Amino acid sequence: LGIGANTAIFTVIDAVMLRMLPVDHPEQLVAIGDASRVGSWSNGTPRTDSLSYPLYREIRDHNQSFSSVMAALRPEQMEMAIDGGGAEKAGGRIVTGDYFQTLGVQPLIGRTFTGDEDRVPGGDPYLVISYGYWQRRFSGDPSVIGRTVRVRNFPFTIIGVAPPSFFGDVVGSRPDFWAPMMMEPTLMPGRDFLETPNTSALLLIGRLKPGVTLAQAREDVNAIVRRALTETLAARLSADDRDAISKGLVKLQVPVTPGGHGLSRLRAEFSAPLLLLMGMVALVLLVACVNVANLLLARSTLRQREIAVRLAIGAAPGRVVRQLLTESILLATVGGAMGIVFAQWGAAALVDLTNRRGSLTSPLVLGIDWRVLAFTAVVCLVAAVVFGLLPALRFRKVNLAPALKEGGRDAAGGARKNRAGRVLISSQIALAVLVLMAAGLLVRSLRNLQDSDLGYSRDRLLLARVDPIASGYKTNAAALEVDRQVLERLKSLPGVKAATMSVNGLYSGTESADAFTIEGFTPGKQEDSIAYDDDIGPDYFSTIGVPIILGREINQQDYASAARVAVVNETFAKFYFGGRNPIGHKVTLQDSDHPNAPPFDIIGVCKDVRDHSIRAAVDRRIYIPLTTEQFAARQAPNYEVRAVGNPAALVNEVRKAILDLDPNLVVNNVSTADELVEDTLTTQILVARLSSFFGLLVLALICVGLYGTMSYSVVGRTREIGVRMALGARRPAVIWMVAREACIMLAVGIAVGIPLGIATSTAFKAMLFDVSKADPLSIAAAVLTLIVIAIAAAVIPARRATHVDPMVALRYE
Repeated sequence: LGIGANTAIFTVIDAVMLRMLPVDHPEQLVAIGDASRVGSWSNGTPRTDSLSYPLYREIRDHNQSFSSVMAALRPEQMEMAIDGGGAEKAGGRIVTGDYFQTLGVQPLIGRTFTGDEDRVPGGDPYLVISYGYWQRRFSGDPSVIGRTVRVRNFPFTIIGVAPPSFFGDVVGSRPDFWAPMMMEPTLMPGRDFLETPNTSALLLIGRLKPGVTLAQAREDVNAIVRRALTETLAARLSADDRDAISKGLVKLQVPVTPGGHGLSRLRAEFSAPLLLLMGMVALVLLVACVNVANLLLARSTLRQREIAVRLAIGAAPGRVVRQLLTESILLATVGGAMGIVFAQWGAAALVDLTNRRGSLTSPLVLGIDWRVLAFTAVVCLVAAVVFGLLPALRFRKVNLAPALKEGGRDAAGGARKNRAGRVLISSQIALAVLVLMAAGLLVRSLRNLQDSDLGYSRDRLLLARVDPIASGYKTNAAALEVDRQVLERLKSLPGVKAATMSVNGLYSGTESADAFTIEGFTPGKQEDSIAYDDDIGPDYFSTIGVPIILGREINQQDYASAARVAVVNETFAKFYFGGRNPIGHKVTLQDSDHPNAPPFDIIGVCKDVRDHSIRAAVDRRIYIPLTTEQFAARQAPNYEVRAVGNPAALVNEVRKAILDLDPNLVVNNVSTADELVEDTLTTQILVARLSSFFGLLVLALICVGLYGTMSYSVVGRTREIGVRMALGARRPAVIWMVAREACIMLAVGIAVGIPLGIATSTAFKAMLFDVSKADPLSIAAAVLTLIVIAIAAAVIPARRATHVDPMVALRYE
């Protein structure tokens, strides 16, 4: 169990953090942009942690560091029709023509894209499919090359099949097919992505030329990006964007890092939790080793006569120690072999737990490679030394005459006086306090997060995201009309109490901020005039359950008349108005494209809402009617539906109502609010559950170890107990005599474990929420649990000993 748990966690760490991409010379690859921003899509001021297609083109055409550079959009679920059949979902990735060339991937059959052909929008309707999809959907038929399929109702020709080991450049994602970037206007119409420097959605990977260092590549890329945003592409940017760049509000610093391990949001999200779990399972292994060491100590006393004979006929003490260590290594090796089997199950269960609601777009590629085998071998060796060294060393000096004459009885008496066993048990208890305290803190933090006040009522709330622009509605007016029709359909559904919509939504992953001028406020610095904003539908606050503290909310009349009104949150009101009443004051959006747009009148103040993060502080936010801003129609609105009963029962009805309006509408993320919040807590839930499991495992090991040690101690004292009872000792006194030894070990272990647990909790304090690292409740729960376990493990063998007939005990041996 100890070795298997360690190997299971390490297998996942290997897949997420250590394993290189299965491509040619991965050490030559460089990631351009923040490698953790997989799946990001940002409209607005240009970013440099993810890049636009025009920026990619500038880097590709003007760099001096790379032999080739590729870029890819986030994975998308797309409708594919094969052989005239019905549409089915398939995971697709839109990539540049030099994608496979840069990564160094050769097709299994057929060919891949080329950089030369991926130049004209809509001109290369080709697909490369994955090996898994080829096997699953086409039964591995080689004649698939040249076949035509329809993706989002457009014909594509399959030109190649990727090799079996290749899953792409993103860890935790295995697309079914790849399509050329020039087909983006066909597959994702409506947003001029290929020519807009404001849409930052790409992460790049380049292959270094021979002799070029990472530092040189970083300098080269950043010089190109700075020149592009201030000169080459400046004419395509709005005056507001150029102003933000000139004032330094846009960081012109592109992350350029080693890319051989691939791109991964999982690496950033799960690295710290996995390392924490690695530490916990190391403690589990240590407790297991202490258990085995105690068992071997007990066993060694029974072998004292055998060892004495070996020494008497000439064996050197070192030879005996080596023999016992060899036995320990054999024991650990068998445990390690069984542990690898356990690890495969455990690692798969860990990924399934993480992927309970699609946190991973596809399961991680798990497997036993040389790193896992080497780690297991080292763990086995260390474990053997840890649990085998102390029993082996006690035979370096043995008094041969008594051992040969009275081996069994001396062994029994020696066990009673064995201080080493008591030290080991105390150490076990100290480690258990540490593990149980950590588990308690993490579980308490998770409970606090789940029960925290988000500012709105999330029960009976369902959310769905619809993208009319990607569905073919090319004008603002057409998109807004579809928004209105969808909203009316949702309101009329049976079981729906109310419905509204918003651009950014609740935990939707999208966000926007703008610069404002606020009546009566003079900003001290540039950032003071920036606030987050959201475009909302009618009755938004009453639908999602947000209290209005002052004034009123934006209603149907404001929405229908496109009134220039706004509601601000508490943080906004306090920052800009202090103790003054903000109702009636004016707020003006600083938009150079609409310099004469009238201001917004503040008509209400709402309670702060934690709509994007539970942990982070609430930002300044202003809400305006969705119809008042021309850019709002270019977004994909989120629909918030308040159900009469269970919102999950409405999922299919909501999706059907939207698609009945237009079967081509792109509908994403139909989820309950509870599910969206739980998704943001995936890592916290994972760590809390596993730490609780490991805590229970440690308790079981301690129970077994303490019970075994006390049982052996009682057996060794059977004669003494018989004498005491024959002389009139009462059973409670005898039980206390035995239990007292366990209480001493328990007290020592707790005294050492509590400070150790408090000190160790500093390492994961970032995962704690609204709980102190010296949380009294967590400490008390750990201590009380151990007291119950320890007393039970000590009293049971003691009670059994008191039921021995004194005459039998006196004749013992």
